[in-house]
Amino acid sequence: MPAFAPFATNEIFLIALISAVVILAGLVLYLALRLSKLTRGASGGSLEAIIKELHTGHEIHQKHIRELQETTAGHHTRLSHTIRGVSTIRFDPFQNAGQQSFATALLNESGDGVVISGIHARDGVRVYAKEVHNFMSERELSESEAEAIVSARTKL
Repeated sequence: MPAFAPFATNEIFLIALISAVVILAGLVLYLALRLSKLTRGASGGSLEAIIKELHTGHEIHQKHIRELQETTAGHHTRLSHTIRGVSTIRFDPFQNAGQQSFATALLNESGDGVVISGIHARDGVRVYAKEVHNFMSERELSESEAEAIVSARTKL
């Protein structure tokens, strides 16, 4: 047997095992401290309480988003029925009275509305209104009325 036999195989195995346990214990302690710091949070609350608070806030935000979407859809529906295209064409039907006469179209996005004409003559003024659907009228339109509808349509 040699004069110097520092460690036997079992002793080497035991030292390696103890070293591994010490290293793992140090890692567990380090992770425990990090987890404690994480769960403590800025206000000292637990991580579970913070997650519940975030979830509640998220649900409230989702409710508000749904309400806003419904409100926006309602506004869009209402706005599509409002008068948005307006155009006035002035003309002189008798070539001597100046451009006192007019045709005004008032239309929504769908082309529904009215065209109003005012014809100025020496003996008075006559006003006509014709219903418009889909940028067309069941009644015959004058050139100025048709021009007013086309001009109002371009402004939509």
